Amino acid sequence: MKILFMVFLVLSSVFATELSICGSEELLPIGFTDEELTRVTEIGTYQDGTEPPPSGVRNPGEFEPSTGIMVRWPLGVPYDFLIDVSDNSELWIICSSSDQASATSALTSAGVNMSNTFFITAGTNSIWVRDYGPWFIVLSDGTQGIFDYDYNRPRPLDDLIPQVIGDQWEVPVYRSDLIHTGGNYMSGGLGEAMSTDLVYVEDPHSDQWVDDQMMMYLGISEYTTFEDPQASYIDHIDCWSKMLSPDRIMVLQVPPAHQDYAALEAVADLIATSPSPYGHPWEVYRVFSSGTEGYVNGLLHNDTYYMPVWNTANDTPAAAAFTTALPGYTVKPFYYSGFLNTDALHCRSRNVMDMYMLQLLHTPVASEQSGYPVTIEAFIKPNPENTLVSTNLFYRVDSGSFTEVVMTASGTDLFSAVIPANADGSFVEYYIKVEDSSGREVNHPQFAPATWFNEYTVSSTGIASNGVSSVTPLMLGANPFNSILAFSGQPLTTFSVFDATGRIVFSSIADDNGLMEWNPAESATNGVYFARFVFNGSIFTARAVLLR
Repeated sequence: MKILFMVFLVLSSVFATELSICGSEELLPIGFTDEELTRVTEIGTYQDGTEPPPSGVRNPGEFEPSTGIMVRWPLGVPYDFLIDVSDNSELWIICSSSDQASATSALTSAGVNMSNTFFITAGTNSIWVRDYGPWFIVLSDGTQGIFDYDYNRPRPLDDLIPQVIGDQWEVPVYRSDLIHTGGNYMSGGLGEAMSTDLVYVEDPHSDQWVDDQMMMYLGISEYTTFEDPQASYIDHIDCWSKMLSPDRIMVLQVPPAHQDYAALEAVADLIATSPSPYGHPWEVYRVFSSGTEGYVNGLLHNDTYYMPVWNTANDTPAAAAFTTALPGYTVKPFYYSGFLNTDALHCRSRNVMDMYMLQLLHTPVASEQSGYPVTIEAFIKPNPENTLVSTNLFYRVDSGSFTEVVMTASGTDLFSAVIPANADGSFVEYYIKVEDSSGREVNHPQFAPATWFNEYTVSSTGIASNGVSSVTPLMLGANPFNSILAFSGQPLTTFSVFDATGRIVFSSIADDNGLMEWNPAESATNGVYFARFVFNGSIFTARAVLLR
């Protein structure tokens, strides 16, 4: 049990402060006050941890479907931002019950669409919803949960907000004793996430313990941390970068004379040479700032990037940089006099992820494929209250017309379809479209077919390596697939064989030793066959001729 020393006294004191200054713009700064520095030992004492969620949890990326945006009252964002949010989705205001009448009056007068505006009844200490608000997770059954941690400030009302929201929305909350903060975290939705090493500095446990908490409560198996490249007071990753997709990231760029220039260039180069979950290196984009504009501290929300601006000459080029990096999105700039380069729109807002999300997760095949059929596989899972209506793959060759293929079940929540063999040099583009019984439609990539496809080029070089250096099939016996298959000395996980029409003639899961064999079925005849096998989450295809 945590030591709950003087909690009631602290809560009473802070609540009194909340009521006495309810008309002000801010209660506390994003950093520590001098008084708070005398109370840092309180951090982590306001709540106890819980057991982690069942295995199979996933933490969606900010770019995944959301139904709204939350902020707190009194505000730290401009009204025109709230107007746009409320006109296009739900707006959630965290507000004490005593302030809701005055908040409603002010929001209505400002032109906020109150039919799409809702209140979360709670007191708060500060406007930094990003730092203390809930991290939404998708549980293994497809329902929603909330991850909560110990907020790295001695602010008891703020620290309680995830549990308050969970209680009011009837969403289960899973609390870790990890000390963390939302501004220092970005998730790509496929088990990878990034932070600065502040998380290791502030938490009293070992680095491995921190990593284990991230895995158990969020499903993060690849947790990358960086030394903060900015000479600032806050060390939050959202001050200098923005994850745009599972393989795209925007990194701030400053003039060569700026004190942060060398460190920002070094971290951008480091990320650009690191593998993304898609197998290839991260696609790093840059947005220029004089050092006083924090353009990456904006918010991705469905088809929009809400970008903070500072009314400088750099605003227009910054919007163009995000438009290039985010095809299909609308970039909307918003000015607010209280924005800082290390604290703007992202710090003061948080997405409300879709509670009934239709999940479509897919790792694109390697950009170079052999001239044989290519299997496309995706994880597709609706919320348990809904059912799948359609699961379709669309592909085209050399910018021709799209061909539609139904993806069929190939495992638990896995669906696959085959793109037929194409001639050497062909350029193939494809996307996946799924729909459930609620009417939710999701594409991968998000805005296909209007823009942004998965793609590959057919090459005669043979096996597509998808970032892994070598394939070592060990042939045992006369038939090329009557074999034990290994991949760079490591065992495979699944293995199937299909003919030139895409018909699967054999499928197997690795045995306890990670090995598998194929003895051709009697129905298999002489001809060309293709082995599809999975190693470390990536799909590979090899070719062999069967002679019986």
